[in-house]
Amino acid sequence: MESAVNSRPNLAAALFRFIGASIPADYTEEEEAQRLYSKLLNDHERLRKVISLCGIPKTPQQLYIAAMASSWLGEDNALTAKYAQQYLETPGWDSLSYGTIVEDGITISRWARSRAEMYMILAQAQENLGKHEAALTNLAEAYRLEPYNAMYAVKLAGVIENARSRKEALQFLKQQTLTPYYKPLHYKDENGKNGNNHTFRQIIDSHILRLESLDQ
Repeated sequence: MESAVNSRPNLAAALFRFIGASIPADYTEEEEAQRLYSKLLNDHERLRKVISLCGIPKTPQQLYIAAMASSWLGEDNALTAKYAQQYLETPGWDSLSYGTIVEDGITISRWARSRAEMYMILAQAQENLGKHEAALTNLAEAYRLEPYNAMYAVKLAGVIENARSRKEALQFLKQQTLTPYYKPLHYKDENGKNGNNHTFRQIIDSHILRLESLDQ
């Protein structure tokens, strides 16, 4: 790990973008990031370099990049959880996109999405460490932030199944059929065309059927 004095989070962000991350980056760092990308042999080495360039992460930018890159690398769940937890204790990286977007008739807060993704990273690391109850708490927070995202419900059910019982996981999924997002959404897109969003229902139903089939 490089020292805080030698940290270069803007270069870390630019290199991470070359690896495939959708994060803000300073275009003035692109040339050096491209050289680094070509010099390093594989994404494993590149991700380690991204984390190293964050030094000893302290700022929201450093913590966000380090947590994301550590999650992608998948080598040290304790470190991933540490960076994610510390990031969530900050107001957030102010260079991330905020405001709202509309996807398939649902208005989505970019801020909520970025926070939910970090809670997901934290929960995944905790689950890998065997800290199932902590993982459930943080997954529930991700789901609270994005209640239209059925995959958070499915992930919650998966942890419940592993940590508690399949019966409780199935009960949890069936409870999600009572939420507002389970009802198909009818909307008009930006071109005035009618659209139907059944995604939440389809995902929940398919996972309910999976669990029910296992009990037969």
